[in-house]
Amino acid sequence: MVKTSYIVLLGMLLSFFLPNLSFGQKMTIKMADKSFDEFAFVDAIGLYEYAFEKDSTDNYVVKRLADANRNVGNTEQVERWLKKLIDRKVEVPEDIFNYSQALKSNGKYLLAEVWLKEYSELRPEDGRVNIQVSILEYIQFLMRDSVNFATRNVSLNTVGSEMGPAFYKDKVVFSSTSIGAKTGANYKWNELPYLHMFSAKVNGDGDLTSPEPFAPKLKTAYHDGPVSFDQRKDIIYFTRNNFVKGKLSKSKTDVVNLKIFIGKLEEGEWKLTGSFKFNSDEYSAGHPSISKDGTIMYFASDMPGGYGKSDLYFSVLSNGQWSKPFNLGPKINTEGNEFFPFISDDGVIYFASDGHGGLGGLDIYFSVPERGIFTSIENMGYPINSAKDDFGLALDSTGVKGYFSSNRSGGKGNDDIYSLKINHIPVIIRGTVKDRDTKDVLPDAKVVVIDEDGKTIRSSITRSDGQFEFEVSKGQQYIVNVNKEFYSESEKTVATATLRPNDEVFAEIFLDQKIDEQSNEPAPKSMEEEGGVPLQVVEIEYINYALDQTEIKPEAALILDKLIALMKEFPDLEIRVESHTDSRGSDEYNMLLSKRRAKAAFDYLSSKGVDPNRMLYHGYGETKLLNKCANGVICTEEQHEVNRRSIVKVVRKGEYKEKRGTKSIYYF
Repeated sequence: MVKTSYIVLLGMLLSFFLPNLSFGQKMTIKMADKSFDEFAFVDAIGLYEYAFEKDSTDNYVVKRLADANRNVGNTEQVERWLKKLIDRKVEVPEDIFNYSQALKSNGKYLLAEVWLKEYSELRPEDGRVNIQVSILEYIQFLMRDSVNFATRNVSLNTVGSEMGPAFYKDKVVFSSTSIGAKTGANYKWNELPYLHMFSAKVNGDGDLTSPEPFAPKLKTAYHDGPVSFDQRKDIIYFTRNNFVKGKLSKSKTDVVNLKIFIGKLEEGEWKLTGSFKFNSDEYSAGHPSISKDGTIMYFASDMPGGYGKSDLYFSVLSNGQWSKPFNLGPKINTEGNEFFPFISDDGVIYFASDGHGGLGGLDIYFSVPERGIFTSIENMGYPINSAKDDFGLALDSTGVKGYFSSNRSGGKGNDDIYSLKINHIPVIIRGTVKDRDTKDVLPDAKVVVIDEDGKTIRSSITRSDGQFEFEVSKGQQYIVNVNKEFYSESEKTVATATLRPNDEVFAEIFLDQKIDEQSNEPAPKSMEEEGGVPLQVVEIEYINYALDQTEIKPEAALILDKLIALMKEFPDLEIRVESHTDSRGSDEYNMLLSKRRAKAAFDYLSSKGVDPNRMLYHGYGETKLLNKCANGVICTEEQHEVNRRSIVKVVRKGEYKEKRGTKSIYYF
């Protein structure tokens, strides 16, 4: 910041050397304008404030103070200076819009609404105000789902600025002004050091720790980052100032713009390999985000021909060449600024904007493509968004965990990184229950949805058309279990990890009628297939082993003895033993352990007189986990226990051909 003593000294010098005070005032404003044009807004504010003290009637100085403070995010001062212009009745329509936005950022929603309506009457064509019929009502709407999100200020934040998180392998790469910063050149815009790239470890609770410099060979003396990665090819796309071959280049108007550069990991080091074909000295292009397959790059730019100050574009990689950029259109872009696009693995785009009307400053929005086109947007709401600037969101491969940046109140510095967990992204499981033989729809069947922890989270009864529908959270595998009188129970596994918000997945579930008992032979509970041969599953039992043990415990022996009796009563029955482990331990060891466990059950049954030719056993190790608890994923003991199971099935080969009894119920 410009210190008061500096401004006082400047005033003394001007007074001493310039007997014409009017000329001295002009010189002060000229110096302030030069600092403003060079984006040295902190210096400019100090000089304009000095000029205002000498002549408080100068409306030009008041306007420049409002603009300079808006550029550094000082919304309280923006409100103060714009109010002076309005009180003096010298404002223009854009001043009224900026005043309403400053009021909103300062939490004065009712007053902000008054002035936004005033602006909308002057500029009804401005799309930035269409959404806000009632600011207060809209703010309440954006806060309605706050329980669906958990946010946290991460440990590595400093008094400076940390921003632009991006996932790479098992770490997060970001940019910081102040981690390990030494005395040197500062960015005149906000008097902070320049941004440089770092990587950090991700703790089990999502915290970021142990930051260390990232890609030192890509570092410059100016801004570096934010970044995006093509992880399959180890290619980095990153933003930095127009700094090429050790030289800082400027536009014709003496502005240092942003450009997108490209690097590659070679022999363990990141090396610069080129730059984006459509960079220019005359406009900025930055904030790249690369699609999962590495073929589409989304970025922000103020290139000519856009809808506002900064728009979002995309370019397609084909035959090694990037296409001419395509503007994402007026549904995404506004007369304001759109920055920091992020394309998730499931194709949803997230971005920051100050032109769609949100909680204040930059808000984070998302858009789900419809047939490949982004036609509508949705504000992510509180607590991801705040009254200040919120931007730079990035999600991991699950789509429910990630990070974003914000300069909201209560942080540690200028911009901070916050961790994010989305507790609920709505997706729909929809389906129909039918009779397997007749294909008739079955009303009044009980449908239950079970999550990966084995908990029943939803239940209902099928409608008259046999249909059911549930809203669940994206990211899990669910079991849909169906029961109906006179029918055997059935279930189906439904995965949701690849769905987008509000997507639907359809499940058609068939039920088998129960058979009128004409003999004491057990009817099959379900059908499987073995080597292309149908297999009736007539009994299923689960047996447990102690951790890392293969010994048949007494409680397991009781279960096996019951199955032995069934085998003796019905000579055409056979047994299949399947053993599974959790993911702890090496893959090879777990495969061996599961085979030993299955063999232990096989040996026990053989020792009790069951013909070995009537039995098969198989160990699957950790290849068929029932939940997310794979290698490297932190899970509770209860979650691991779900995967540690041995299944003993009593089966009969062949299709079930027992004559079906008469239906007990008819549907009309």
